[in-house]
Amino acid sequence: MQIREVHADDLENLLELNQSNLPDVNSISLLDLVHFHKQAVYFRAVEFKGQVAGFLIALDPGADYDSPNFLWFRERYDAFVYIDRIIVVPEGRRKGIGFLLYKDLETFATKQGIPVMTCEYNLHPKNEESRLFHQRYGFQEVGTLETENGKKTVSLQIKRVDQ
Repeated sequence: MQIREVHADDLENLLELNQSNLPDVNSISLLDLVHFHKQAVYFRAVEFKGQVAGFLIALDPGADYDSPNFLWFRERYDAFVYIDRIIVVPEGRRKGIGFLLYKDLETFATKQGIPVMTCEYNLHPKNEESRLFHQRYGFQEVGTLETENGKKTVSLQIKRVDQ
């Protein structure tokens, strides 16, 4: 497995991967992915056997992004890296790809002097796999937030990064 930066010519394939993982992640457009590509401080993919097996997008507080979850963290933390989404292909799950991406992001954050990794996962609709993954990785809940007029409730999570 190899981690690499995402390139503009990857975006259409990543869009397909994103859309195949609804409702665990929000639906986005190709324009949204282009915007992420410009805004993200971290946008990397894992390749396995020549194919993208997963990707992670993370933003810092200076990003031009209006997600209620991101804005919640920006109101409370001066310095953080916000994990907007991590997606792993179904056949790649439970093979360490998500852990590898999170560990790489944590190394990135440490080198940049960023003290906190932040993210959220769905409580409603329930995403038990994500809850267990984040618990194992050491994230802790710091709040909850209802979004989409009560259609979704998320658990807001942080993990302090060793400096």
